[in-house]
Amino acid sequence: MFETEFAKTSYIEIDNAVLHVWKKEAHHDDYRKPVMASLELLRQHEGSLFIVDATNGFEDTPDDVKWGFEYFLPELKKTGCRVWGFILPDYSGIEGEIDLWTSEIEKNFRVIRAKSYGEIIKMLGSEG
Repeated sequence: MFETEFAKTSYIEIDNAVLHVWKKEAHHDDYRKPVMASLELLRQHEGSLFIVDATNGFEDTPDDVKWGFEYFLPELKKTGCRVWGFILPDYSGIEGEIDLWTSEIEKNFRVIRAKSYGEIIKMLGSEG
């Protein structure tokens, strides 16, 4: 587990999932350190799900988006992760940001959007 005032990331063994929870707006090192902690957990648990609780999400800075697209997503793909879950309300207030990330993520991962962690796990479980 890794936690800062900005985010918390943990591995949930029963679901083989890495859960990354944004607590508040973060940029640059405050953004990248928690994301790197999630990446490290994903490397340790090859093929795990990556679930981001963006309930307290925010608009990323252009350089954080660039870093995410050019570094994080290629590194995430190397972990064997195939599913990216977003925990979001029906309307989040950052739909443009979510759409931007989703369009890039969907190039290599399946994206599931739900209102809770349990909904994402249930959706995957019902596929059998």
